[in-house]
Amino acid sequence: MAAALLDPPRGVLIVTGLPGAGKTTVTRLVAARYARSARLDGDVMADLVVNGRVSVIGEPRDESRRQLMLRARNLCSLAGNFAAAGFLPVIDHVVPNRDVLDAMTAWLAPLPVRFVVLAPSLDVCRRRNAARAPEEQVHYDYSGLAAEMDHSLAGAGWWLDSSAQTPDETAADIVRHAAAKAVVA
Repeated sequence: MAAALLDPPRGVLIVTGLPGAGKTTVTRLVAARYARSARLDGDVMADLVVNGRVSVIGEPRDESRRQLMLRARNLCSLAGNFAAAGFLPVIDHVVPNRDVLDAMTAWLAPLPVRFVVLAPSLDVCRRRNAARAPEEQVHYDYSGLAAEMDHSLAGAGWWLDSSAQTPDETAADIVRHAAAKAVVA
């Protein structure tokens, strides 16, 4: 017998982590547990740029940052619209630092924001990334991103080491504990 779908909590859930952390799989599973939810994917938002796209670690750096912030702002605008209609927005997005997180929480105000960092080890992320289909793999060294996130986001939200968990276990933990553990501080 399938579990009953949950009523969505008020607010927005942001799930971040390194490439290979499990954001896409886990956010799909989390969103599927609620009677009204919307999954908003930062990669899909980035793909809306047809010409002139600069990657998160691309050059020039000022344009890379400008596009990252544009993507985050658009995700927050959509999330606000879904939340106003009674849906739980579940955002899957690489939030590299506190500046981006602070901007997102400001754009989402006055909605409560829950922030989960999927934090399996760097080796686990690399293995998971290598196991993906070639067209889905991230082809850059993201150890610098890991260091930036560790330094800049320390103490923000809930850091969930999902190294030894299945995606279903991780999603269940998030559904059960995000309200208490994933508060943005």
